Amino acid sequence: MFTLKKPNESTITEFLKNCQEGPYSYPNVGSTNAKRDKIAVPNGFKLDIYEIELGSGEAIYQRARQAIRDWKMFPSSMVSLFWPTAPIEEGTTVAVLAKHGFWSLNAARIIYTIDETGDSDRFGFAYGTLVEHLESGEEQFTVRWDHETDRVTYQIIVYSRPAHWLVWLGYPYARREQARFRRLSGLAMLKSVQA
Repeated sequence: MFTLKKPNESTITEFLKNCQEGPYSYPNVGSTNAKRDKIAVPNGFKLDIYEIELGSGEAIYQRARQAIRDWKMFPSSMVSLFWPTAPIEEGTTVAVLAKHGFWSLNAARIIYTIDETGDSDRFGFAYGTLVEHLESGEEQFTVRWDHETDRVTYQIIVYSRPAHWLVWLGYPYARREQARFRRLSGLAMLKSVQA
């Protein structure tokens, strides 16, 4: 949804209500839940992987887990999440509000969650875009604690392509903004675990 005026809470609430049963806007839903080299990226979609080290040890990992639960990986300088109290569980639908000189409101739904233990612990989730999104694709946000190295890392795996003609028109700009989001997301996670 595009608008020149920032949507108010009632507009966002109505938008989310209308998106609850909406379909995903891309094929291979859930395919980010695979090893990197096994991700089934649909034709025409770009795959991006971003990773940053957050620190080491269990305390950092637990803070990183909590940051994911609290949606802290969304850089407030770039986007607003509605609602930031939304539970990290399969089926949760959220709206992401972004300002680009105009406002865009975009819908996504959590597809799966991750809570693994073993040689390394991993926690996070992936969400997929709904038809009410300017982009089409899937994005996974995870934190990992490698017990052998004691390193804690934050990773984003995403495949996407434009879903609106304006995004196709400004595709180089959109790609720069996606990269900027990933970088700022990593910095937001670093700030969260060091607080």
